[in-house]
Amino acid sequence: MKKYTLLFIVTLLIGIFSYSCSSTEDDATPSNNTTTNTSSDDDTSDEDATDETADENQSENDSTNTEEEEETPEFLIASEYFNQESLISIETVTATLEDGTTAECFEITFSANPVENDSPLCPETLEDVGGLGIYDGDTNPGFQVMKRALFEAMEQDGYDIVDDQGNIRIDDFQSGALEKNLSYCLDAAPDDDLELTFIIPKTPKLASSVNTIETVELIGVSIDGVPINGTPPSAISGPTNRIMASAKIPSLDRCGGHKDPAGYYHWHFIAEVMDRVLVANNITDINCGDYVDQLLGDATKLVGFAKDGYPIYAYAVEPDDLDECGGRSAITTEYPDGVYHYVASTTDAPNVPVCLKGVAVRSNNFRYE
Repeated sequence: MKKYTLLFIVTLLIGIFSYSCSSTEDDATPSNNTTTNTSSDDDTSDEDATDETADENQSENDSTNTEEEEETPEFLIASEYFNQESLISIETVTATLEDGTTAECFEITFSANPVENDSPLCPETLEDVGGLGIYDGDTNPGFQVMKRALFEAMEQDGYDIVDDQGNIRIDDFQSGALEKNLSYCLDAAPDDDLELTFIIPKTPKLASSVNTIETVELIGVSIDGVPINGTPPSAISGPTNRIMASAKIPSLDRCGGHKDPAGYYHWHFIAEVMDRVLVANNITDINCGDYVDQLLGDATKLVGFAKDGYPIYAYAVEPDDLDECGGRSAITTEYPDGVYHYVASTTDAPNVPVCLKGVAVRSNNFRYE
């Protein structure tokens, strides 16, 4: 009996001990859980901090975006589109437009002759090949290269432009009076000290009828600050020829520009597609690409602004939806919402807009000093 009683007591003690150990282990688990929860609370705190940082970053981004939106050009013309090395100033003025109304305009001033172009103009002799010209005489007229064939045609038509040694007579507008009965190739000397100023409406305004561009009429300004003019003068009927017994043929370089008698360089062509124009007019012995990069593939480029305020673009592939002035409305890199703009022809000589749709400043929209 005592043996069974002792066995009972031992069994009871083991059971109590096991329960005690079990209870201790169970009580420890929440502590671990609490530690884990504490860690979790720390993570939550980090997430909250991360959220606050993200909110601050978002606030900064929103502020930056707001600033960027405020910096977006309000008008089609913006100073950042121009060559900053030649741009002197851009200011706001009030001017009278061609339709008699007044409007706020940009007065934009550039230094003269920013384009470095050593392309030939007048050749020195019959053996040399120069730039380009427009001859309107009886023999071999048209847009052509300045070389032997052109000058021999002028001689055949009675214009004495080649001396007895085969040298081309050249007038640089600085060498004194010309002989009245002689003809000359015109190649004006530069004046790099000039400043050129253009006045262009801030907001383009459509005219009641288009403005057809006349010979040498100002069309606008390139992004380098170079004037863009209409058809260049011809040898016989051009405005530079006032002596009926002679001819004065203005020379153009191989990209379609030259210097005015006053000394500032200006364009009569859009140079970025000039090689296409030359090929279209069966001129293959010279090119512009050696002097000005040509657009390739499906590239487009903002090349300037017309005097009515609309942009001028060059397209490597001329669009087929152009209006009578060579313009169209389309999305461009500079104007993602779309804009009306003029497009340089890749076939016509010259390839500048033949007319303008907008209203320009009535007078003094261009000056040099």
